[in-house]
Amino acid sequence: MEDDEDVPLAVQIDEIIEKPNSQVQHGLRPAVDDAASVGVTVITGYLGAGKSTLVNYILNSQHGKRIAVILNEFGEEIGVERAMINEGQGGALVEEWVELSNGCICCTVKHSLVQALEQLVQRKERLDHILLETTGLANPAPLASVLWLDDQLESSVKLDSIITVVDAKNLHFQLREHRDSSSFPEAYIQIAFADVVILNKVDLVSSKDSGYTLEELEKEIHDINSLATIIHSVRCEVDLSVILNYGAYDAMHLTHLKALLEESQSLTTRDFHDTGVRTLCINEQKQVDLDKIRLWIEEILWDKKHGMDIYRCKGVLSVQNSDQLHTLQAVREIYEIVPARRWKEEEKQMNKIVFIGHNLNDDILIDSLRGCTLTS
Repeated sequence: MEDDEDVPLAVQIDEIIEKPNSQVQHGLRPAVDDAASVGVTVITGYLGAGKSTLVNYILNSQHGKRIAVILNEFGEEIGVERAMINEGQGGALVEEWVELSNGCICCTVKHSLVQALEQLVQRKERLDHILLETTGLANPAPLASVLWLDDQLESSVKLDSIITVVDAKNLHFQLREHRDSSSFPEAYIQIAFADVVILNKVDLVSSKDSGYTLEELEKEIHDINSLATIIHSVRCEVDLSVILNYGAYDAMHLTHLKALLEESQSLTTRDFHDTGVRTLCINEQKQVDLDKIRLWIEEILWDKKHGMDIYRCKGVLSVQNSDQLHTLQAVREIYEIVPARRWKEEEKQMNKIVFIGHNLNDDILIDSLRGCTLTS
């Protein structure tokens, strides 16, 4: 971490009890006992945006919570797949654990994230939350997918949210950095996958000096990801109750579906600066066949039909022969469809699905969704 002063003494790491791995069907998220799981928040962001500042703020705040912070160092060259492999007790992959005065725990991980997480949840003191700073990993999607699958970890942790920290002073230029190239700036991908965007260093932005306003920056963020919650900050000093236990991947946390249930609210955005990355919202009033919906979403996510590349997907479904509101959520190839609660009398039952991705085709998605309403 940056700007650390006296580093506390390392804490003894207990031996790990090896557990058999469960099998997970490709692409389908298994059921998780959320009450027994510790939430994991993935923190990502452009170099210099303030990720380390946010971590230091949390580690030094007197918030009364036991929060573990994991700083990884595996980076793109090693790859997230290797980082998720538990190499056993002989790997010596966790460099050190340090206990901080406010009850938090901090460690640095070189390769095996699973090993670090297992050691954390097996500690005697119950943790309130785990933060994972993705240093050296530009794209949080593979990491988030593995945490969401929760195969090796056997429901001891759950993915709570992805937080992207952006530099308000430089974001405007970072989003245009690769406008004329075939590759995307990291900022696009990080914003596209975010549940929460911390717009940091807002004190450095003024329309007179910068040529743009904070409102214009918010619009640029929402043009990429209209579902993201945006929080303004100076030196990443934010209300922890807002960003922890966010429940972005909890199907029962229906507050995040408010925008989806507001029929008049349009979540579709334009093609931002000709990159092909945007948000698209589609609607269908007729009830859908659940089996057909599963086949439909698998073709879109797994086969990438018609050249569409989906980063995130959220939706509500009105399913045939059911009075339950079903929720749909996906991160890359991983998805889940679950009944969340009964439809309320005042709610208009409908299907509303939001896609965030590249080369999204309105007509194809709308027509193919309509095909899921037809009975055999």
